Amino acid sequence: MESVVPDFEELMLCGYCKQKFNETDQSPKLLSCKHYFCLQCMRTSLSKGQELYCVYCWKRTEIGELGPESLPTYAPVLCLTKNFSQLKLGMKAPDKPTKVISENCHTHAMPLALWCHTCCSPVCRACATTTDHSTHQIKSQNEAKDQLIAELQIDLASMNKMLSEIQRLAVQQREFLLKILEACVTLKTHVEADLTNNASHFELTETRDTLAKLRLNLSMAENLSDVHNLYSSVNVEKQRLQLRYQEMYLQCQLDDLIRNSSVIFDFQLLKQALGNIHNGDPVYPGNSRIVPASQQNPILFLANYCMSQLYSRHMLSSKQNVNANMCPLYYFNIEVNGGLGGRIIIEVRADVAPKMAKNFGLLTTGEAGMGYKGCHIFQCWEGESVITGDFEHNNGRGGRSIFEDSYFLPDDTKLMAVRGTVGMRRTQKRHDNLGMVGSQFRIILQEMRGFTGIFGHVVEGLELVEKISMYGDNAGKPTKNIVIVKCGKL
Repeated sequence: MESVVPDFEELMLCGYCKQKFNETDQSPKLLSCKHYFCLQCMRTSLSKGQELYCVYCWKRTEIGELGPESLPTYAPVLCLTKNFSQLKLGMKAPDKPTKVISENCHTHAMPLALWCHTCCSPVCRACATTTDHSTHQIKSQNEAKDQLIAELQIDLASMNKMLSEIQRLAVQQREFLLKILEACVTLKTHVEADLTNNASHFELTETRDTLAKLRLNLSMAENLSDVHNLYSSVNVEKQRLQLRYQEMYLQCQLDDLIRNSSVIFDFQLLKQALGNIHNGDPVYPGNSRIVPASQQNPILFLANYCMSQLYSRHMLSSKQNVNANMCPLYYFNIEVNGGLGGRIIIEVRADVAPKMAKNFGLLTTGEAGMGYKGCHIFQCWEGESVITGDFEHNNGRGGRSIFEDSYFLPDDTKLMAVRGTVGMRRTQKRHDNLGMVGSQFRIILQEMRGFTGIFGHVVEGLELVEKISMYGDNAGKPTKNIVIVKCGKL
């Protein structure tokens, strides 16, 4: 049978504070229950009045007024403590100390055959029945070993799975950061393109050239008609310039707000800030404030810039959707003597001319069962206008509307008949005297006072209209066969 080697190191330690015994305050004192503790613990932790209580068996030892110093000193343990360094155990090599494991309970002197899973320590059968372990999970050491091995295997498998998941997430995070880097490169390219192709610079140069030409034409104007034409051109250019100034001023105010703000913006705050700019109120909305240049956060600045760009695109998209409904675009593909002539695109003002816009739109798409496809341009006046839309006779004496009465009074749009505008034309019938229109329309190349029924304007192909107008003879009759071969809504 294998010999049991006592754990001498535990014998030399106080059972309460686990400090090594010595001849002073740590001297071992023996209780009446034969358990021993150091003098210091008896003074501080084990004493209750004139009695001492053992932490192992809770038996009481009376000490009277003399205190724990009167208890006998456990001399064998004190001697063992003093001479332990000279003790040799078995065949142990002096340079490789062997750990001595006690296999018996110090309290009950019984084998430590069981294992407390709650305390993670070996216990004897007597200890397992005490109140200290009554609610604990007690097993044999072999069962406890098997359970711990199973739990370790489960933990190792779980850790391995977690490690694989961490690796997958790391790859996913790297791909995300690469996307961020790609987006930053795209943003950098976009900003560099804006700096290189500064539209404002070209607009200023073009506007200066236009103003110089207007001044030259003004100095050369001889009659009232020339001056009036110049007046109209200057008004158009002035309105365009004022609109551009307002856009630039608004953008610069927004740029200052983005650069100096202390909060991150969302669409609501940006909308509020733009409203404040328009109304002349304090620009900084909510709890935002001006941040000194030394304290500006570049990431916050970049985030607000990106948010403002998204908001601008959102508003532009919304505006385009509204414009698409209120100002639809229609195209007309033109053939001249069987050859491709080009395309004309007309924007219709459905917001101010709803009746004419509906009539023109359905005739263009052919949804009413009739329309402009196949119509001839039957009048061409050089530098003045071209007329088409008579899908019945192609001579100006036909062409009805989509409405039940065939002819209708045009909307009172009060739009001026200037170069590039499009208006409904009365048919050469009895409806002339009533001012009613059907399907014919005129594209105007110079101002025509007194002409009403304007409902749109040419946004692309006005040079083609100019070219077609030159095909007319002195009576306005085209010298070439000019046909709308295809038309529809964009």
